[in-house]
Amino acid sequence: MARLNRGPNGPPSGKFGSVIGSSWRGIYYIKGLQKESKKERSLLQIQQQKKFAFAVRFLKYAKKIVDVGYSRINPGGATGYNMAISYIVQNCVKGTHPNFEIDYSSVVFCTKGKLSLPETITNELDGMNLKMTWSVESNIYSSATDKVDLLIYQPGSGHYQIAPDGSARSDGGMELQLDPWYKGDTVHVYMYLLTSSIWVKKEWSNSIYLGAVKFRD
Repeated sequence: MARLNRGPNGPPSGKFGSVIGSSWRGIYYIKGLQKESKKERSLLQIQQQKKFAFAVRFLKYAKKIVDVGYSRINPGGATGYNMAISYIVQNCVKGTHPNFEIDYSSVVFCTKGKLSLPETITNELDGMNLKMTWSVESNIYSSATDKVDLLIYQPGSGHYQIAPDGSARSDGGMELQLDPWYKGDTVHVYMYLLTSSIWVKKEWSNSIYLGAVKFRD
């Protein structure tokens, strides 16, 4: 595969005989056509492909979050989303196909963050309301205006719910009213913080797993 510079008529694109012109993240390449393999895939290869697909489904609705949360891990220019999938495959998917499971306590949505997390975080369930409280510390890695994001994952649907904007670190707590379809389900709760000011470079904390919450029928 060769890297190309733009010519007077722009970069080549499409198929040209036995090669293809393409681009990725603003870099233009020319590469040979992939040859079809006649070898049967091994059981290990099939398991890895199924495991990868399982991780992709898990992160499907969290792509925007992990694109930022893993953006400091980008060997070779890989996207944050791709690095997140790699982490989930290696550390969080347990078992074998077709019985894969996610180890939710190992899942990380944001990593290598510079903001500090609260030293103490508690949660309490009141009907369909999830009440969160956290300690408020003052240090060089925190600001009173840091935005607190609460992420709720429902395994049954594969959907995520994020607490509405508005809660700041200095609030010391928030209350999230969850959708009725969570009744009878167990959801998994995560938290992370983001800088809120448009005048400050975007920063984040590592995400933290706060445990599973079971909603009664």
